[in-house]
Amino acid sequence: MQIKNNIWKQETAKETLFIKKYDNDLVVEKVKFIHKQLEVIKFPYVIPLKKTKEPNLLVQTWQHRSYSADFSDKNNRKQAVKILKSLHETSHQIDWKSKSIIPRQNLLNKWTARLEKFMLHEKELVPYLQHAYYDITLYANRILRKMRKQVEKNQLNLTLLHGDVVHHNFLITQDGMKLIDFDLSVLGDPADELILWLHRALPNVDYNLETLLNENQYLLETCRHKIQYLQYPNELLREWLYILYLGDLEKEAFLDYLMPFTEKALRHWPELIAKSEKIFLS
Repeated sequence: MQIKNNIWKQETAKETLFIKKYDNDLVVEKVKFIHKQLEVIKFPYVIPLKKTKEPNLLVQTWQHRSYSADFSDKNNRKQAVKILKSLHETSHQIDWKSKSIIPRQNLLNKWTARLEKFMLHEKELVPYLQHAYYDITLYANRILRKMRKQVEKNQLNLTLLHGDVVHHNFLITQDGMKLIDFDLSVLGDPADELILWLHRALPNVDYNLETLLNENQYLLETCRHKIQYLQYPNELLREWLYILYLGDLEKEAFLDYLMPFTEKALRHWPELIAKSEKIFLS
């Protein structure tokens, strides 16, 4: 049974399989390499790969009665951060920095390109966002200027980052929460990944940064030197760029979610800036 364009569910005599087909040889090679390294050290938070003769296929056991994590749930949030911490600490056993197959992340370049793309679509976005378009642009430009002035001090701390810490990549299975989909994995500073996770989690706690930092000491310890990066409106930029590719009916339905999401985020943004500045300077 086909689930998506490149994903199938296949029943066999012994079990049900999850099959994913890749068009990019480098990505599938990277994903298989990462799984192999993690399975060697018995990393408990991944689903093992099945052997296959097809080089562009990734095959795993289908996880019956599994479901995505819910970042509005405190226990789900704490477990997700625990898994990310464990993933980052695999650098104690695996020399990820020496693996040329895994690209290095440059968050400044990534975010600069995202903002530039957003600004290229000003005429299309302003009718929806109105003045909020310029608020989003202002917040993004401010923090990018700060990032450009900072000297990167954590090149020695590079490790494997998952690269896509959205809630549905934390799969709750009968064997506990698992991390899936390493397609966007990169080498980088653990703080960058945790900032991206905080961006995803904050809307679920009414942008109460203290709630998330108090739940996980690892977040504060690891992110303090980059906590200002939370001021970059990453989720707003990402969601508004996504809507540009939707058809009229899909766009109309998505706007019912995105408009209140945007209004709520911008209402909380000045307080988030103030709190992150205070933590950074403390």
